[in-house]
Amino acid sequence: MIYSMIIFLAVLSALVFFHELGHFLAAKACGIYVKRFSVGMPPRLFGVQIGETDYCIGALPFGGFVMMAGQEDVPLTDEEREKQYGGVPPERWFRNRPVRQRIMVLAMGPFMNLVLAVVIYFLVALAGAQVPEWDMHAKVGEVAPDSPALTAELRRMTGDAAPDLSAPPDARGFLVGDEILLVDGRPIENLTDLAAVAILGGPGREHDIVIARETAPGVVERLFTRLAPEVAEGEEHPRFGLLPFDTAKIGFVQENSPAARAGLREGDIIHRADGRVVSRDSFIRLMEGIPEGGTARLDVERDGAPLQVEVFPETVGRVLGMLAAPPRGDDGEKEPPEILSVTDGLREKTGLRPRDRIVKVNGEPATMEALAEAERGAPGGEMLFEIARPAVLMGLVEGAQTLAVQVPVDAVRAIGIGFNTVFVLRKYSPGEALVQSFKDSYLAVERTILTLKGLFVRDVRMQDLGGPLMIWDVTTKAAEAGWNWLLRTTAFISVNLFIFNLLPLPVLDGGQIVTNTIESIRRKPLNERLLERFQQAGLILVLALMLFVTYNDIVRKVQEWIP
Repeated sequence: MIYSMIIFLAVLSALVFFHELGHFLAAKACGIYVKRFSVGMPPRLFGVQIGETDYCIGALPFGGFVMMAGQEDVPLTDEEREKQYGGVPPERWFRNRPVRQRIMVLAMGPFMNLVLAVVIYFLVALAGAQVPEWDMHAKVGEVAPDSPALTAELRRMTGDAAPDLSAPPDARGFLVGDEILLVDGRPIENLTDLAAVAILGGPGREHDIVIARETAPGVVERLFTRLAPEVAEGEEHPRFGLLPFDTAKIGFVQENSPAARAGLREGDIIHRADGRVVSRDSFIRLMEGIPEGGTARLDVERDGAPLQVEVFPETVGRVLGMLAAPPRGDDGEKEPPEILSVTDGLREKTGLRPRDRIVKVNGEPATMEALAEAERGAPGGEMLFEIARPAVLMGLVEGAQTLAVQVPVDAVRAIGIGFNTVFVLRKYSPGEALVQSFKDSYLAVERTILTLKGLFVRDVRMQDLGGPLMIWDVTTKAAEAGWNWLLRTTAFISVNLFIFNLLPLPVLDGGQIVTNTIESIRRKPLNERLLERFQQAGLILVLALMLFVTYNDIVRKVQEWIP
């Protein structure tokens, strides 16, 4: 909890600092009197007076502000102004500066959030980081059943132009190993980008997709399809039905398993099974579908050299619909596993839910190893879990529960191996990093704008919006994934703030830019009473929005804890 709080406050402080720094630098450049530069909201904890400006830290670590003479969210009376800024020459007041200077001061805050994002993306690209292999390419790892991708009509391409869509298709459906090259004429980096295209474009909107497919060893063809995402039953967002490609690299081989008897080793990479390209997930599905007594011929890479292996899958037990993981730390594998996710079907059958900790399996102390062994030995049967559950609702801890849960164990086919995620180093030269930083920033801006657009056309639900608790969750999970993800997440949030603060809403920088622009066009100041009402309305609107997104956050938290 303390670690999460530190991460959250660090991210928030950085975002606020750079935003307010933009206002501050622009104000100083324009000769405007700045009384206070604060990170955090009042009351003032401590600070230092340098020249005419008080640089301080506020007690409430949410937000910050630059106090300039003549620039208030709610207009002050003459007496209040005199008390606050008595003795400051009128020409140094914000409201008395030329309109173009006022607009520059207002715009520099959001602009610095964009600058921060560019800088972060540049440093991340320059430093490099170990990232999952699937994050480096848009290769298909699995095609979801009953998805648009499964029945897509594919046509060969002979050039850059789209083929005749009225002609019969040359093939149907995406295959594991297909690599997506272009979406609507633009390259994508990974399937996460493709998922964003589906969500932000909305269901039913067609997209031109170009893929590369290896039709024979060393022979690659380009195929074209026009495909629209759909919302699957039980899901909330549209999707094409494509999952990322995780290389099937063996992480461990169970003793006396079919894999061990076939001679497979830790570190081997399985490229094909019975001539079909396989990813980690598709390989598991393929093994599950082999009938009793059936075999599979595997094309394997070991230390860079190819070899072929024949395996005879056996029937074992597996709890389908549940993902568990050990606690983080050196001794995590020996600690009780924690349930990370449960499908709705398994939750209804058992009552299991995320964050449950499996203390015992069939009366014995639970570890990941013990859980796997119990699964394997109970195909078609049940396991008895002893669950430790912290009963948390709306932030109130009511005391831990201990309960017994009967869990069904499905009979599946397997060869007794586990997989490791393949990580690769992603690093750029300074020039490449600079280009990549602008590209990443542009994509972040585009996604944010498309999300806002989706709110108006109802492709994005208001319930999907989040507030402080969502930022807390996102930053915490990003930090757990590594500094690279944390920095990239911070950059994306900074871009969101850049766009949000430029919205033409009262109180926000964008709303004040609008009023100053109107003043410039009219060539005379706006009525102060009208401005006051405008600011008050904006304040109410922003507060209502904050309450709404916080309510969404609380609902999501409750749903995580309550089945």
